[in-house]
Amino acid sequence: MDKNRIMNDKIMHKLKVKCEVHRMPKGIQPIHKAYGLWIVHTGSYPAPAGGFCRTPARYFEYYSISYLVEGDGRFWYPPDHELPVKPGQCIIVSPEFINRYGGDKDKYLEDSICFAGPVADLLYRSGVIKDGIFEMGKGRRLLPVMKLAADPAADSQLNANFALQRLLFDIYNENKAMSRKDSPLVDKLIETMKQQIHRWWTVEEMADFCGLSDDQFRRIFEKQTGMLPKIYLDRLKLQKAAEMLTGSELSVAAVAAELGYVDQYHFSRRFKSIMGFSPKRYRKEIGAVGK
Repeated sequence: MDKNRIMNDKIMHKLKVKCEVHRMPKGIQPIHKAYGLWIVHTGSYPAPAGGFCRTPARYFEYYSISYLVEGDGRFWYPPDHELPVKPGQCIIVSPEFINRYGGDKDKYLEDSICFAGPVADLLYRSGVIKDGIFEMGKGRRLLPVMKLAADPAADSQLNANFALQRLLFDIYNENKAMSRKDSPLVDKLIETMKQQIHRWWTVEEMADFCGLSDDQFRRIFEKQTGMLPKIYLDRLKLQKAAEMLTGSELSVAAVAAELGYVDQYHFSRRFKSIMGFSPKRYRKEIGAVGK
């Protein structure tokens, strides 16, 4: 029994609720083991109104994405979060995430894909897969994946896996873009930072550009990029340095100067600490790949 399951047991004991477990079925093909992703099962499921009230608390031993085609639903997770689900939204849950969802006042129709494997685990750890409700639009975008997965041929299974990964990335990117609508000036700032790659921005200058306090800016910037502003600027410059080293004949000193580094040796030390190679060796080892 792993830590997540122990935690689930403790949560359900505290809530005095019995938790139903949906077990992982057998039947994984060699092609799934080689790829690292397995679509466990798929389906389109109609349900009568009020199904949410009759659904017990549960968790799955696999990942699940459920798209609400029509009707209305509700989604619950501990300790007492309960949210409405509307057509065009999907619910994603990871293995052993306690939940219950189903139809509310109207009839409920969902498309569903359940999947597992190391590739899915990597997507979850990287944040591409998250538990919760996400916008997905009006088109039934799971159906093409479901159609591919229904064919047991190896090529069809590989294409189903790839299509599912692409869909998960699309959902991640689309919902990320929606969250950015509240901070369009951060996007403008990032574009300006790329255009003025030589400039060393202070946090105060960045926050002033966006019309935010320093603390507000840090919170919004980190939420949008996954890193703090100064770290982002540092990585942005070093990524540009790598591009210049492999795509031009500029000297290391000239690259450093173009990026605003006064001290070439400081630039070289920083580049090596992040990229693993000194600038000269990086050019030799990586630059030759494309030649």
